[in-house]
Amino acid sequence: MVDLPTTSDPEELTRLRIERFAHELDDNGLTIVPPPVFELSESFFIELRKTVLWVAEQQTGASFDLARGIDRNLGGRPDEIGHVMITHLVHQHPAFEQVLTHPVKKALMSHLLGPVHRLSHSSAWIKWKTPNEWKKVMSTGMHADQSRVPEPWNWRAPHMANMNWLLTDYTRDDGALSYVPKSHKEERFPPEDEANERAVPVEAPMGSLVIFQGGTWHGSFRKTTPGLHVSLHGVHCRPYMLPAQDYKGQISAPVFNRSADPNYLHMLMRDDEEMLAKSACTHSVS
Repeated sequence: MVDLPTTSDPEELTRLRIERFAHELDDNGLTIVPPPVFELSESFFIELRKTVLWVAEQQTGASFDLARGIDRNLGGRPDEIGHVMITHLVHQHPAFEQVLTHPVKKALMSHLLGPVHRLSHSSAWIKWKTPNEWKKVMSTGMHADQSRVPEPWNWRAPHMANMNWLLTDYTRDDGALSYVPKSHKEERFPPEDEANERAVPVEAPMGSLVIFQGGTWHGSFRKTTPGLHVSLHGVHCRPYMLPAQDYKGQISAPVFNRSADPNYLHMLMRDDEEMLAKSACTHSVS
């Protein structure tokens, strides 16, 4: 039986000067990497946000305005809680692939999941003012991404991890991500009342990257302000898990050809099983 490695090369964390974020992931279960670390311009994230909103308009038929919000009801759950999830973004624009394969994101995700991992779910969240009819404390209930894996979990080797690229500023009033610090070490699913009581907001500027373990308790606060809150998400998993969205065979050759890290992108997309198996065996631990 092949055992996959649980950590990445520490020299890469040192080279990128991101050791403290890796330590925070281990200790706290979540870390916020500020924009200057990525050496990406503010205009890059503004264009990425515009692209997310354009894709959302194509998928929903609604119009999204950063200051005013959404121009119509979408029906069902989005109207109840005040946000919509836009999925399958990888092949829509080069910027989506660029944030997926950024060296800092890659190193931190590898630190959590080992050098061999997959993209399980890619989406953007667009959130507007939470309707008054929604009475709960959180607009997204507190949960853990790896909740379908039987407890207890091993926080030192999470099954899943999540990335949130912030495309608007994150504040509590603006409906920021909520989480319970160090909750990944409890190795269990969060009871709602307990998690709500202990939750704190993740507050950070646009362009930040929030990464957290699959066992970290998280949700999101109600949005009490006008306008839109926009973020780009990517749940990742270890290769023994089936992804929620299967990208295998769905990504065109030009997307891989233009990538700065095509081998990593192939692995994320589960588009080269032979390479994945070879990598797993190469890094196996007896």
